[in-house]
Amino acid sequence: MMRKILALAGLLLVSATAQDNIFLGDEFLRLENWPVAITYFEQALKENPQLDKAWYGKGVALCQLGKYDDGLSSLDHALQVDPKNVDYLYTTGICYEWKGKGSWKQAEIYYRKALELAPDKAPLHHKLGSLLQQEGRFQDAISEYQKAISLDPGQFISYNNLGTCWLSLNQPAQAVKLYQEAIARTEYPGQYHFYQSLGIALLASNRPFEAKGAFMLETALNPDFVDAHVNLGNIYFLERNFERAIEEYKDVLEIDPKRPEGLSNLGQVYLLLNQPELALQYFEKFSKEKPDDGKGHYFLGLVYTKLGDQKKAWDEYNKSLKLGYHPEPVKEQIKEQK
Repeated sequence: MMRKILALAGLLLVSATAQDNIFLGDEFLRLENWPVAITYFEQALKENPQLDKAWYGKGVALCQLGKYDDGLSSLDHALQVDPKNVDYLYTTGICYEWKGKGSWKQAEIYYRKALELAPDKAPLHHKLGSLLQQEGRFQDAISEYQKAISLDPGQFISYNNLGTCWLSLNQPAQAVKLYQEAIARTEYPGQYHFYQSLGIALLASNRPFEAKGAFMLETALNPDFVDAHVNLGNIYFLERNFERAIEEYKDVLEIDPKRPEGLSNLGQVYLLLNQPELALQYFEKFSKEKPDDGKGHYFLGLVYTKLGDQKKAWDEYNKSLKLGYHPEPVKEQIKEQK
């Protein structure tokens, strides 16, 4: 396909029309070659400065390159020609959102303008909901996600975001119900990690046994999804089923050898099993990955205490305190000394 586009581009170098250049710009947009796309859109605009599609394409490419002000200026030119184009309004909102938190109010304005013209578009409601969720306006976000799902029950990405909002509002029962509904509706629950989300909601509902089942299903559907293995390992850890916890944490490290939770949690299991030599290996790796995390140094202190090396133990304890890590017993001692 790329060869065909390049061949066409070569043929058009001599006699390309504005529409030809827009076509080529769109193709390079699709290929995510933003600088080349901009070149073709600019060629089209030289021929006709009123081509809204060329302004739009140029704006998209500039925003993708992080040149938000220039991109927004191009998108504004497109909207001057076609002020009721839903795609132009929607994309302008996206560019404002990408520009940063200080521009989110502008992003909301454009998302709502797009929705005024196309209130039945589920993705628009989802996008507005996502912005409101980032702002911590969870109730407003819930309303938008619910509209998206009502318009398109197959808008499965909205289920996960909606569930997260329910959890943020400390309503895990609503999240559990939602994820169960999503699992019943989709043929591919693993694609959206719904069992992982259901497990988190069940934990928040104080239903750890059911959560364990959900995480097990997630690992069966997505064996390389590390978060599910972490959560499953944590449940086994709490159950003091250390053999199974070790299995899950080792799965975590097989997928991602530098995953901090896998290193730290596996080290804690071996420490509880009075195997400080093994625990040392994992806490050393954890501290190498996260040298400014006091927790790793604190547990290294415990390990060295078990190994009988008090000097190294105190060195690590002091490092953890300097980094602001104060386990509860240490906090109490500090309070008593004040």
